[in-house]
Amino acid sequence: MTQRRIAVLGGGMLGVCTALELSRRGREVTLIEGAPEVLEGASRWNEGKIHLGFLYAADPTLNTATRLIPGGFAFPDLVSRLIGRSVDTFSTDDDVFLVHRHSVVDADSFSAYAQRTADLVRNAASKNRTARYLTDVSAKVHRLSGSELAELTSSDDVVAGFRVPERSVSTVAIADLLRQVVHDDPRVHVHVDTWVREMRRHEDGRLDIITSARNAGAFDRFDVVINALWEGRPAVDATLGIVPPAPWSHRFRAGVFGRAEETSLPSAVLCTGPFGDVKRYRDGRFYLSWYEAGLLAEGDEIDPPRDAAKLTPERQARVMGGTLDALSNFFPATRELRRDAQELEVRGGWVYAIGSGSLADRASTLHRRDKFGMTVDRGYISVDTAKYSLAPWLAARVAQIAVDA
Repeated sequence: MTQRRIAVLGGGMLGVCTALELSRRGREVTLIEGAPEVLEGASRWNEGKIHLGFLYAADPTLNTATRLIPGGFAFPDLVSRLIGRSVDTFSTDDDVFLVHRHSVVDADSFSAYAQRTADLVRNAASKNRTARYLTDVSAKVHRLSGSELAELTSSDDVVAGFRVPERSVSTVAIADLLRQVVHDDPRVHVHVDTWVREMRRHEDGRLDIITSARNAGAFDRFDVVINALWEGRPAVDATLGIVPPAPWSHRFRAGVFGRAEETSLPSAVLCTGPFGDVKRYRDGRFYLSWYEAGLLAEGDEIDPPRDAAKLTPERQARVMGGTLDALSNFFPATRELRRDAQELEVRGGWVYAIGSGSLADRASTLHRRDKFGMTVDRGYISVDTAKYSLAPWLAARVAQIAVDA
């Protein structure tokens, strides 16, 4: 039998993992990416939190945590299998959540939520004995004592701290390894600098991919097309009449990335609202973000306002200064990074979410991330990743759907 033609749109975490999962199932794959290289957007430039739900304390239903846990459990083994080495090398220590004075969830409410989430995680682990997370998920949430909190931060804006069994990974390190694997895979045919503009369906159901590339004729009559785009996915869906549920929003987030072999930076999240976080990975890399400094553009159009998000030198300088200055008020070690870091740069990418509003508003639907999934329509599969940590889990699922289609 002639093998069905399969294409994957988007060379981010979801797209690359999907292409590799299809290859491991013996399928040839065409992978199309608009940037000059795969894994150059938000999949590379983010904090890499492998979510179990602790961040979403403004969702007391636990719906977000419930939906995030399976992907978080699956992430380490799925990615380690793809890159051929353990992701533990690139992880942080257990996160500390620091409740900000202006948090939309007060300290006692966060404590109760975190305990309920930890119970949910332990229960899920007991039902899935093969699950291997990045740390011991049977550990209880630990509320920091006054002296422990003072060792971590001297800011009066922090009213409480909680250590939880949740970790992050260095997205830069993982992107480098996945990029090499996908380029080396003989079944995955990578096309970069190829921007997808629209989809067209033939009467027989096969699909043409209309792109900005000169070799656009090569992208016609596919049996299966998987839309794994992060930036602009709804706009491509709309060319086939598929419109996501409203409201949705796009945001371009930038942070500070670097490497410092010797630093006392912690791994901590200031919550819950538009604050920031610090991540220190075991491979010497680190990530810093301050929401106000790093939010460069946002919109609710079907296509993101790309022109508003260019990382000019002036903007990079503002993000760098605003982020380091803000975080130095909480973590003194941040002040030394300009002098001590071996690498220091500002990078970012577009984030898409079903939800809208301000994170400073408890009622904002951005405090919930349970509305993700996929649309399957006669060989066209569009996938809303929702979070970086879900991408490998969703990739394995969508690859099997594509093979069985």
